[in-house]
Amino acid sequence: MKIPLLSLALTAALACHLRAAPASAAPETQYLVFQVWPQEHGYPGLPTKPGHPTLTKEQMAGFIGEIAKAIGTKGDARHKLGFAAGPFSFDVSDDDTRQWIHDAFAAARENDVAVAIHLDDSMAWGERKDLLANPDNIETTDWQQTPNKARALHWGVSPMSFPPQMCYNAPAIVAAAKDRGALIGQEIAHELATLKSAGKEYLFAGIIAGSETQIGSEYGTEHPLGFRALAHRGFSESHPPKDLDAERASVVKEWMQLWANALNSSGVPREKIFCHIAFTSQGLRKPSATETYAQMVHFAVPEVAFDPAYRPGFSTYPEGATTREVHAIVAAHGNPGWISAEGTNVSPTSMPGEPNMETYLAKMFNYGAVLTNVFSWGIGGEAQRQKNFFRVATENPEALAAYGKFLKGEPLVETSAGASGGFSSEAFQAKMRRIQAELPAWIQKTGQQATVMPMIQKIKDLTKAHQWQEADKAADELLALLPTASQ
Repeated sequence: MKIPLLSLALTAALACHLRAAPASAAPETQYLVFQVWPQEHGYPGLPTKPGHPTLTKEQMAGFIGEIAKAIGTKGDARHKLGFAAGPFSFDVSDDDTRQWIHDAFAAARENDVAVAIHLDDSMAWGERKDLLANPDNIETTDWQQTPNKARALHWGVSPMSFPPQMCYNAPAIVAAAKDRGALIGQEIAHELATLKSAGKEYLFAGIIAGSETQIGSEYGTEHPLGFRALAHRGFSESHPPKDLDAERASVVKEWMQLWANALNSSGVPREKIFCHIAFTSQGLRKPSATETYAQMVHFAVPEVAFDPAYRPGFSTYPEGATTREVHAIVAAHGNPGWISAEGTNVSPTSMPGEPNMETYLAKMFNYGAVLTNVFSWGIGGEAQRQKNFFRVATENPEALAAYGKFLKGEPLVETSAGASGGFSSEAFQAKMRRIQAELPAWIQKTGQQATVMPMIQKIKDLTKAHQWQEADKAADELLALLPTASQ
């Protein structure tokens, strides 16, 4: 039986959330940080050091300095501006990793801003030929252990190809992750001791110990993976687990625990370790008749974000019910402090998100978020400043004012979706679902196919052109033809 689009636990949690008041703000420093990416390995951002996939102290200081100047404040010990450095992946050498962490903390100390460290726990490992050469380290598509050729990353409407999905419980992979976690943890612990001696521990925002952790699908085929990990757990075609999905979700959680425990054992406090999963659709997933819910979220079901080893973290691009789903699952687990590990106020499809950036931030910080990591500032350089829809959402004047309001400790106010005739992605999606459900029967009953087909094509053309507000109006025009439920 196929699992519905929302897991049963999340559906129940969402219902409870709709009757509940927002969680009170956590009594700890809240961080507004901006992700700074290097250009290496497909990550858009600043040019890296020659021969090194890392950024210099000067580059990171310049990045956050530009942001601080645009906002006009760096906040204080309770509401702090900062930056997130990364990705610290398997492809970054040990020496480069140490230097990058040292430079990131130095940039934070010298400029009175916070720093977060963002790990890539499994995507970029193409330079680790020692690991790739061992077939046992490569995930498979079936019980016959057919290895995946490449991993699909769903960062936009079209997937990207990355090195093969690794097998999370292969002995060599486990050992490599423990080594990396220990190295990174030791460096952070050393830098944290320096901050503590200066009475500025609050300048460490935390470590995001993953980057949308999941068992990804195979690039080109979208086959779900994880059969190698199941074999390592003692299962086979003749002896399968009772629940294939639950078993693979357990593999994902075990991988997240491994990283968190390695970091903590090396000196990183538990309360500063966060996971990072992406269980909401963000406009990139559609209901499927052939995939289970767990397969659609690549076995990173929302429940795996909650564990004593780490604190929960999510991607939060707001399309549809994204923020309500996050709030609901957090509430269902007792409202722990959580983070937006990645996001900004627009969907990867370019569909507008919350009515404004203040509302976006309010739906993080007013509901218990202790850190919000904003993506896209500066990507593509000056040429993309007014063209890239992520940057427009992140760097516009209203967004800058909202950042300043938060950093000054002023209350963030939510504007209702659709208020004053504004666009609501959730309302637009509901309209489209109604059209898909009701229009065929109406055409069959009335015979007015010639009337509505141009209207349908208009909606398609507008959405393809990312003219969402106009598409919304066109949907209203089409819905006006359909009878209401009372007719």
